[in-house]
Amino acid sequence: MPPTASAAHALLRAPLQLLAYVTGASAKELPASVQRVQLEFLLRRVTPMRLLVVFPFAGVMCGLFYRRTGSPWILAWTALVFALTFYTWHYWRQRETRPLPPDEGLARELSRRTRLILAHGIAWGLAPWMLKPGHDLAYGALLSTYMMGAVSTAAAMLPSHRQTVAAYCLPAGLGLVLADFWSGGVGWVFGLAMALYLAVCLRWTFHQADLLAESLTVRFEKEELARQLAEQVALVEAAQREKSRFFAAASHDLRQPVHAISLFTSVLARSQFPASAGETVERLRHSVRMLSGSLDTMLDVSKLDAGAIQPRLQQVSVHQLFLSLQTTYADRASAKGVQLRVRAPGDLGVLSDPQLLERLLGNLVDNAIKYTHAGGILVAARAAPGRGVLCFEVVDTGIGIAPEHREKIFDEFFQVDNPQRDRSFGLGIGLAVVKRLSGLLRHPVELRSRPGRGTRFRVWVPRDRTLHAGGVAHDAHAEAGLAEPARLPRSVLVIDDEADNRDALSALLSSYGCTVHCAADTEDAERQLRTHRVDTVVSDFRLPGPHSGLDFLLAVRARMPSVRTLLVTGETAPERIATIKATGMPCLYKPVAAEKLLAALSS
Repeated sequence: MPPTASAAHALLRAPLQLLAYVTGASAKELPASVQRVQLEFLLRRVTPMRLLVVFPFAGVMCGLFYRRTGSPWILAWTALVFALTFYTWHYWRQRETRPLPPDEGLARELSRRTRLILAHGIAWGLAPWMLKPGHDLAYGALLSTYMMGAVSTAAAMLPSHRQTVAAYCLPAGLGLVLADFWSGGVGWVFGLAMALYLAVCLRWTFHQADLLAESLTVRFEKEELARQLAEQVALVEAAQREKSRFFAAASHDLRQPVHAISLFTSVLARSQFPASAGETVERLRHSVRMLSGSLDTMLDVSKLDAGAIQPRLQQVSVHQLFLSLQTTYADRASAKGVQLRVRAPGDLGVLSDPQLLERLLGNLVDNAIKYTHAGGILVAARAAPGRGVLCFEVVDTGIGIAPEHREKIFDEFFQVDNPQRDRSFGLGIGLAVVKRLSGLLRHPVELRSRPGRGTRFRVWVPRDRTLHAGGVAHDAHAEAGLAEPARLPRSVLVIDDEADNRDALSALLSSYGCTVHCAADTEDAERQLRTHRVDTVVSDFRLPGPHSGLDFLLAVRARMPSVRTLLVTGETAPERIATIKATGMPCLYKPVAAEKLLAALSS
């Protein structure tokens, strides 16, 4: 910047500070984002082309008043306005194509442009003194009209920033007011009118500037909050993905040996042992079943999260549903000295998925048994008059749930009053499954509880009034039958990179008379297919090499339609479950009970 320009800017700094005090505005008080918008607004409204309008405007005034008075001050004032306008035009033109400065330089740039506008305001404030129309009423009215027009134009063009609009309007307007008062006589009328107009104009403009600054501040605060929220959501989602990957990996590594143990114990159970050894084998099988049940519960969560379970709505008999629940859980309740009662008026019917509904209610009953040490548990159903729904209730006299825990109990692995993680209480996933099944089936679940007195869960299910006695109900025990050896395939190819799993499945199938060929990877499996006649291929998902067991089974199914395929995997990540489901490949998840595996092979 030239020295003369620097000196001019320095001279204008003090009046600018006074303006900031008078208007109560300071650019540094506003966030940088608001200052940026204010500066952008100023650049859009005050353009180099609009500045050129000042030349003919000032030239016409010069011609009119110089013709009237012939004063050299008029020429001096016109030269001042022309020089100032040219410098401002040049400054604006230079910076028109430049990007705005960084945040720390915005206040300084806004202050520079405000000083230029202040210089224009002072120049136009000198007009009534230097043009001097004297006591000529017509020229006085003309000058007042010109000045009011200039103030109005500035107020309309500069409403985004208090200090900027005041920098022009105050010196220009006050210059005319003071000149009118100085002239006396009728000038007092013009002065009062101009003062009133200036006050109204500034009040309106300041209000607009405040509204704009406030709305911009709120907008950017909301955007910042939204950005922070998005970051937090991304962090939570990343943590959730990491947790899912960890549990999927841990679950996979745990399922492999448990699967082998389960099959080996089934092979042992078919062998001849003394009575004492037979009891030991049976206790071993019981322990394996408990461990498998815990892993299957985690698998339920993964399947529900993956959307691999879809409800099949049909008529469900409440009577038969309750019989199945009582058959499943009565012995467990009796073992704890707790009475399990079921009650339903008549043979009511509902519209739901029978298996998923029984699992939902069964998890509630199972949870009640775990946390009820005396008294009883009631499973009841009653119609809600006029609502077309049936209310299932699971009521217990257990330990109850404190208010601060009532949201957390539906989270995975959260348990009330089990700091020692007693395995008899399970993993803390049962109610997490209830929450997911409730959303999937659209059966709302309500909870009421009093600590130390008990808990009441309510499940609302659409009623089906068309059900007759003997309607459909899921039999939870119909799937446990043992496959007949005669129905099993003659020759089976087993593909698994875990030697224990290969040996366990081979031993089990061999005990039923099947011919078993084993392979550790897809290359070995291809050789086995070329050299042996195979009826069924059973493969793990994760295999050495670039291709998975699922890829290999799909290729076999395409090349050999007569060969049946079955995937047996420990992969339980939701995305993996969804991938398998999309292919339509029959799949069992490790650990698989021998009975279930044999049933799948013989179907």
